[in-house]
Amino acid sequence: MLGLMRGRRVNCTCDAPLPDGFYLCAACSDLLAAALAEVADVVTVLDAGLSRASLTARYGERVNSSGPMHAPLPINETLYDAKRGLHVALMKAALQLGERITDRSCAGLAAHLNRNLGLVRRWEWAPHLEPELRKHLRHGHERHAKEDDRVFAGTCPDCETNLYANKTDTQAHCAGCGAGYEVLKWRAHAATAKHYYIGTPADLSRKLSTPQYNHTVTADQIRKWANRGKLDRANDELGESGQIIAAHYRLGDVLKLVDARLERYPINGRV
Repeated sequence: MLGLMRGRRVNCTCDAPLPDGFYLCAACSDLLAAALAEVADVVTVLDAGLSRASLTARYGERVNSSGPMHAPLPINETLYDAKRGLHVALMKAALQLGERITDRSCAGLAAHLNRNLGLVRRWEWAPHLEPELRKHLRHGHERHAKEDDRVFAGTCPDCETNLYANKTDTQAHCAGCGAGYEVLKWRAHAATAKHYYIGTPADLSRKLSTPQYNHTVTADQIRKWANRGKLDRANDELGESGQIIAAHYRLGDVLKLVDARLERYPINGRV
């Protein structure tokens, strides 16, 4: 962590002169304030894109085949990572600032830093914050614009390459092996997937912890959330023959808890 004014800086990074004890000039402070003010709108756009573009299926139906359709993980990791990068940058700056944080969302952290802009200007890392935020904001805009034109069409079962298709396309062609896949049928199927997909803690943990999605959530953690009343069981306790059925939970409910955990502890991912 960089400390407050450890040796006087003569000029700002833009070469403007600085008063004693400051690392950011007034003009660059205005640029930082403008970047912070944009955060809420960008996050709103990313959140809207997450819910719209995350309606995906594991595989589309193979052309000239009757293969099954699945929709196990309705999350768009590209947009999710764009939002997470912005959140980590904001949280890191807010924690180093040392003032009490009351809202750990992206918009809340941006507002917190803007309210304390006078104090931010006195930190050595202040000149680097605006360029870093601009990078993440630009990335968020670019990712959303790109994802708005294309939809994720699952993963090729032959070579495990991610499949993408324009919204009006009827087929997705794998860039890895060239195979073609039907996409219209699973789009209709996947449109409601996030509302009903359920799984056991072990099943959900495996799906969330794969390198493709990189969400480290153990089955034990999911069970703990359930025991604490944070997750509602999504299936019956007994089957038609009276046999005990393992508890299943909704994927969407688990993802909400994962997102809340990241907002609370974005740097080290503590539970």
